[in-house]
Amino acid sequence: MKLLRACLLALVAVAACQPASAQTLEQLAKDYRAQPTPQKRSALLRYAAERPKLTEGAQAQFVVAITDLESKNFSEAARLLSAARPRLPALADYVSFYLAEALRGSRNLDAALKEAEAVLRASPPSPLRARAALMAASIYLEMDEARQAVATLRRHQEILPQPQGTQRLAEAMEAAGDLAAAAMQYQRVFYEHPLSAESKTAESGLLRLRQLLAGAFPPAMPQAMLARAGTLMERGNASRARRELEDMLPQVRGRDQELVQVRLGAAHYFAREDNNAIRHLRPLHITDSEADAERLYYLLAASRRLERRDDVLETISELRSKHPGSNWRLEALVSTGNKFLLLNDQATYVPVYTECYSAFPNEPRAAYCHWKVTWAHYLQRRSNAASMLREHLVRFPSSDYSPAALYFLGRLAERSGDAGAARLFYEEITEHYPNRYYNLLARQRMESAALRRAEASQSALAFLQSVQFAQRARREDFAPNEATQTRVQRSRLLIAAGFPEWGETEIRFGARNGGQAHVLALEAAQAAHRRGAFAQGIRYIKGMAPAYLTMPLDSAPRAFWEAAFPLPYRRELERRCRDRSLDPHFFAALVRQESEFDPRALSRAKAMGLAQIMPATGRQLSRKLGVRGFRTPMLYQPDLNLNLGTYYLRTLLDSLGGSVEAALAAYNGGKTRVNNWLSWAEYAEPAEFVETIPFTETRNYVQTVLRNADIYRRLYASGKDTVTLTDGATSQRKPASSGPAKPAKKRKNK
Repeated sequence: MKLLRACLLALVAVAACQPASAQTLEQLAKDYRAQPTPQKRSALLRYAAERPKLTEGAQAQFVVAITDLESKNFSEAARLLSAARPRLPALADYVSFYLAEALRGSRNLDAALKEAEAVLRASPPSPLRARAALMAASIYLEMDEARQAVATLRRHQEILPQPQGTQRLAEAMEAAGDLAAAAMQYQRVFYEHPLSAESKTAESGLLRLRQLLAGAFPPAMPQAMLARAGTLMERGNASRARRELEDMLPQVRGRDQELVQVRLGAAHYFAREDNNAIRHLRPLHITDSEADAERLYYLLAASRRLERRDDVLETISELRSKHPGSNWRLEALVSTGNKFLLLNDQATYVPVYTECYSAFPNEPRAAYCHWKVTWAHYLQRRSNAASMLREHLVRFPSSDYSPAALYFLGRLAERSGDAGAARLFYEEITEHYPNRYYNLLARQRMESAALRRAEASQSALAFLQSVQFAQRARREDFAPNEATQTRVQRSRLLIAAGFPEWGETEIRFGARNGGQAHVLALEAAQAAHRRGAFAQGIRYIKGMAPAYLTMPLDSAPRAFWEAAFPLPYRRELERRCRDRSLDPHFFAALVRQESEFDPRALSRAKAMGLAQIMPATGRQLSRKLGVRGFRTPMLYQPDLNLNLGTYYLRTLLDSLGGSVEAALAAYNGGKTRVNNWLSWAEYAEPAEFVETIPFTETRNYVQTVLRNADIYRRLYASGKDTVTLTDGATSQRKPASSGPAKPAKKRKNK
């Protein structure tokens, strides 16, 4: 035992004496940032000393300086940053910003101000410029130059974070003696950001200035007070909003007083006090048209929640006669249609949705309302279904439902024996709607020999040419331009210095300021994946290149798609899928949608882990699988979570006749609801069931998972078909398939 201990101590001693060059800068920096010790600090400084003229040496000094700054060792941080500056020209703004902080901490305010202003002048623009503007203003205040602080904040007002920027401006104006202007800025914070931490500080400032200004205090505008109450109601603070509205009521007159009265009723509604809302709103006599329309909307909303169908329809009629063009009428029609859609009450929701798109043909939601009517006609096998589908494409060519309309036009054409028309409708989807659920279905339909050899239908071709479709498929240039290369270089320097989050922030800032968003999204995603943050990488793609799914798969580098659709935990996932006879690409698609491969994911409903298992479900499934000593935190263990998730999905599939679509809907929306939806119609194919799902979230979920599964197969599966990607690599895939799905059959309610 003594010999073993001696050997271990010797190994530790050897490691401690190992030259800094034996480790990479990124390793040294990461270790030091995770646990700063004198030994690790010395290793970084030794690394810098060995590279006195190289960028890497300056990066090592930079990381030590930042850690010194965090420890309030201001003089040493300033010394190291000054020494690193000549060899870090690409990060001059970062050096200046943190040197300004160090100099400010040492009370060298003049020098600190110069460094902060250098950040504001930096080219390309720095991600630190907003913080530098706030710092410069604070330094001016510390130097008793409040008017300079005000001027600085006003000059950079557009880039300041809110509400912090407005709060700092109010403080600077107060310090400069411009009390009335300061009060107005405090009011902006208080009324526009009621739930922020700054709101409380602003409230104290307003109380202080009210006493100082007395009669000269600028009164708050009723619109601002109403807006604050509205924000409080929408964010779950209805009782607080009601108190503020009651305080406001005696202070206002005319239309403003009428609006306060209406919003008091709305506060009851948001507090789920529907009967109180009705008792308050019904007897109100409101002369202003828009305020009365709002009153009727909340009256309808409360009645709808109380299941008072006749009252709801009566209020819609009143809105139609009194306020035909009001947006509150549109809101009432859409929400009422949705209510009766959930009940499968076609006799009610079809006329309501029809009124919606007829009365508001140019509103964005008109397309949604028209589609719901169109789909009801299709599902009822009405003779005008094809004409309704065509009308949808003509009236709303940019609609989200255009691929669905094209697909079901194709299905109708197939059933009528017009294979040439069907082929054209499917080709329109495959060519112009990449990476969509209906693209997958259209490709499957086009594998039919009858469609492949059919001659194009001239009437269908003429119709498609008459539709003013917007551009839907996009191709991007992935060769980085100069601005993008600069951001990438800066990002990599920061990551190598042990600041991965700063590096990724640099990339995000570049995407918003002239860089190629899709190229920078790939860079940020790959950086996140290298540190194991797969969910963050996916979010970078989604956030920085939101139109990425409009790019055909073969138009972007393979690396881009692998960043957007990663496959971590592959071994565990494939093993658990083999145990349950599941397609691993299908389950990977589900995990991507559920958690984006974040093993620590926790939803608002408390679902946990990769496959988002609820604690109660986890306990139940663990008992069935013989998992001993189950505790809720164990759901964060990837392999256990995948074990439970695959088992749960398998049970859903088995209980729903093998229907992949129904099982996915149940995974998201619950099996009881799915059994109800399955009873709504005789579905001719799974796609009809999917399109009928009344919950937009669940319908999108099913379509997205099936779409994701198709992409995962095309990227990672092996088979006879290939997809050539732009980097020259090929990805093997099997013929597109949504899995072992069967047409969902009509079920009886139990």
